[in-house]
Amino acid sequence: MFKRFRLLGAGLLALGLLAPVTHGLAQPGSAPSAQAAAPAGDWLRLLQSASIERVLREMPTYFKQGLDQAKAQGVPVPPEVESALKAAADEVFGFDGLQRAAMAHLQASLSAEQLADWLAFYSTPLGKKLTVADERAASSAFQSLLMERAPQVMETLSRDAGRMALLQSWLQATDAVEQGTNMALQSQLALEWGLISTMPQAVGKPSFEEVKNHMSSQRFAIRAQVSQMVLVHSAAAYQEFSQEELGQMLQRANSPAGKALYIDFSRQLYLTLVALTEKTGQAAGRRLAQQPA
Repeated sequence: MFKRFRLLGAGLLALGLLAPVTHGLAQPGSAPSAQAAAPAGDWLRLLQSASIERVLREMPTYFKQGLDQAKAQGVPVPPEVESALKAAADEVFGFDGLQRAAMAHLQASLSAEQLADWLAFYSTPLGKKLTVADERAASSAFQSLLMERAPQVMETLSRDAGRMALLQSWLQATDAVEQGTNMALQSQLALEWGLISTMPQAVGKPSFEEVKNHMSSQRFAIRAQVSQMVLVHSAAAYQEFSQEELGQMLQRANSPAGKALYIDFSRQLYLTLVALTEKTGQAAGRRLAQQPA
């Protein structure tokens, strides 16, 4: 059963590259903390400045790209199944719901003082430059181009040990490899479970927990690939940044405000994606069940 979908992983690892800019989503039931005594517009500004909102809007596109890449690598996907999965992605990863969830957890993770600190940073020349770079890096076009240019980007980076060390330290400070691995695993799980959910009921069809456990058993191998890929992604996204600017970004990532945004806000992403993953498969199955035989 699992072997049938073994090609999905290669087409989905690129989704893990979003970790440096995808700081996380909340469970829908998350409640704002008492620290969130700031205007709602300020929290929304941070979602936009940190490019989180852009990533949320792109979520259905990322899912569809993964499905298209899997098909290109030989995974059999009947047209009606493809249509059901893509429609389910639009339904489950709807922007309004994701934005509400992200706002709730952002308010629970950052104090009003930390929010003000981040907004002040994003009003500086470096902050504005980072927003532009992250917006570009979150686009599906950038992801596609990066897959083609990855060898050249890594070759250039390997000739600058100081720059590579700064980027690696920044990735460690933002927990990018772990978050990227989570994103890759959950993206792979979303498609695999979606495909399995659209299959006719049969003896031996795995449960969601079995598929999830199977994906988790591949974590070590996927993490090794993600580690290399997020480094390439960051090198390409921040190629116009000086080493001094990268150093300032690293210092900010290691600050309390940085940990609140990059670490605390991100840790709900894994659970959120698991919940949305199961819903994606269920929604696709319902759509197929409603089609005439």
